[in-house]
Amino acid sequence: MIALLVAAGALALSTGSLVAVSAAYQGIENRSEQRNPRMAQDGAGNEPVALWAPGYDTVQGLQYSVVSIVPLRNDAPLPPGLDSWPLPGEAILSPALAKAGAEEGISTRLGRDAGRITDVGLSSPTERLAYVRPPSDLVDLDRMFPITGYGEEGQFFGDQLFNDSIGLFTLAITSLLLFPALVLLIVAARVGGEARDRRTALLETMGAGRGSRTLVNLGEAGVPALVGAVLGTGILATVAWTQVSLPFVNMPLPVADLRAASANLALTTVASAAAVLAGVTLLHRRQKKRRRATSGTRPEAQRRAPRWWPALLPVGLLTATRAPGLLAPQNPRLYLVVYAAGVLLTLATLPSAISLLMASTGRLLNRTAFRRGWTGTLVAGRWLTERPGVTARLVAGIVIAIGLIGQVQLHSSRIGQPMIAAKATAARIGTSVLVVQQPKDGTHSAAFLNALPDNVGAFSLQLLPGSGETKGTAVLQAPCPQVQQAMHLPCPESAQLLHRTDRDPRLSELVNWYGQQNSIILQKGAVPAESVPGGASYIVLMSYGGENLDVSDLTRLARQHLSLSPALSPPGGEWLTGALLKNSRGTWITLFGSCAVLFIGLAIGLNSLAEFVRFSRTVGPLGMLTGRRSLFASVAAWTLLAPLLVAALLGLLVDLWLSGPLTAPLVGAQISWTVLGWLLSIVAILAVGIWTAATWSAQRAAFTWLPEGD
Repeated sequence: MIALLVAAGALALSTGSLVAVSAAYQGIENRSEQRNPRMAQDGAGNEPVALWAPGYDTVQGLQYSVVSIVPLRNDAPLPPGLDSWPLPGEAILSPALAKAGAEEGISTRLGRDAGRITDVGLSSPTERLAYVRPPSDLVDLDRMFPITGYGEEGQFFGDQLFNDSIGLFTLAITSLLLFPALVLLIVAARVGGEARDRRTALLETMGAGRGSRTLVNLGEAGVPALVGAVLGTGILATVAWTQVSLPFVNMPLPVADLRAASANLALTTVASAAAVLAGVTLLHRRQKKRRRATSGTRPEAQRRAPRWWPALLPVGLLTATRAPGLLAPQNPRLYLVVYAAGVLLTLATLPSAISLLMASTGRLLNRTAFRRGWTGTLVAGRWLTERPGVTARLVAGIVIAIGLIGQVQLHSSRIGQPMIAAKATAARIGTSVLVVQQPKDGTHSAAFLNALPDNVGAFSLQLLPGSGETKGTAVLQAPCPQVQQAMHLPCPESAQLLHRTDRDPRLSELVNWYGQQNSIILQKGAVPAESVPGGASYIVLMSYGGENLDVSDLTRLARQHLSLSPALSPPGGEWLTGALLKNSRGTWITLFGSCAVLFIGLAIGLNSLAEFVRFSRTVGPLGMLTGRRSLFASVAAWTLLAPLLVAALLGLLVDLWLSGPLTAPLVGAQISWTVLGWLLSIVAILAVGIWTAATWSAQRAAFTWLPEGD
């Protein structure tokens, strides 16, 4: 009954999560459309009410939207979520942005803090968003769009630009929640099948038809199926209603969106209960007349695992880690195909290898326990030696779950070469060098340069276009004092070439990202006031002592004097934010993966628990004769707890081994130690729980044993 209840709850929670994701994305889309600007069209006859421009900034390394908006008349309609217009130089922040950027000076970086955006103007409660009204002298008519109001389809700004698609979330929930829940349902439908089969045989003997037997099974499973489905949906609803943040992702469920989808949630509850009842009915095995009553509901387990199958484990490991580089070093698609084949072979053979390892451990336990007189250890050793197939089934789910989640995390974290290079740049120089695009207006550039702190040197970086066969050039220019104090170089009397191999890592990274023909020309001279026509002009900031610059303070100065959306960043910063966004998705893998391990672990644990309880009836007389309850704790520890822990450790080690080809520069995946740590913790907790339950069940069954005439 407990197994069916847990299976129904897991199924309802999984299907309810699909409904919740669909409802959340629909709510995000609806609220985003309500606040999207309607652009003024020439000749449409609608008078513009405001000027509007999208922009970006970063907090904690992740991008968010900064919308610059200026009303054109006193009665201009407010954007949804704003109670009043900010004054020039003021900013209105979302609560999530104000909290996340508190340590980075977000309250002053974008302008004077003028309040918070209310929920009606946010696509989700955790959205990071800011509305900014720039000072009058920074209103750029060329970059701002005239709008006539709000309410337009499309993705203009906000979390919609940075969130994963609903298809990826649906795939993750289906593979990491729904599929393990179905596995749990299949196992739960057969747990306790021995007693159910005996009852079926009795009903057949009494002349009951198939319909009558089905009604009996449905009556037995109806209550736990319905209660479990209600509990599963109730957990989801309670988490949403109480606004408890989901673990790992630190995000609450949207109450309003789930309330709108309450009818669909109710349907998932009914469907989950019906699926459990259908599983109990369809998976029920009819008792064969010629089968002995004591044969049970499953065929006899194979006592000896085939020796050749575990021997393929090294072949799988070598195929996954060595064959891709040898067979497809320059073909990414074939590289991944060969790698996937090796991974599948490894995960398929690892459970059998673990079972043989535990069988060898069992033989060692036999010899040790026989000499020392340890009854429980002796029984456990013989169990492990004679039933390697049972051990393989016990650990298979854990191994596959860890391998599956590890692969999902690795593939979801894959980043390209520019992202890898950007992370390497950030590790080498941090924020000791910042680059910002130079505006066309020289007045703004001069105001920004005059406002810089005393310990910051400013350079002009001009990317000059080539003509014909002549390649373009990159020129870094600044007065002599700046070159001497920031770069610690003698003032160049003539043009000097900087290369990627420069001993100063800051100069080396500048050449790496902006150099033309693998070099940058360094020359003395004043920082030009205006950008280069036909090329690209940047202002490069360097700290005199090589320490990290205050990005928040410099961003504030740039927004005050330079442009609406200055976007200061280290060299390659635009790629670094993409890499950090990829890494942040690992928290969802941790959440879904923990649930997957829990579901599959429960399925395998319930199956093994039932097997162990049947075995405990066999050794029941031994328990009665010795009078020792610790006997069953010792047996369960060696036959259930130890294999699960060994499977978790070996599964993680193999997962680390298999990660090698994906973390190569050709693929660019990143290992998440947080995900691996949580997987190990979940399996350890699950193993201890299964061991405790098995010990209690075995003691209860064994100490109620009575002699029979057999």
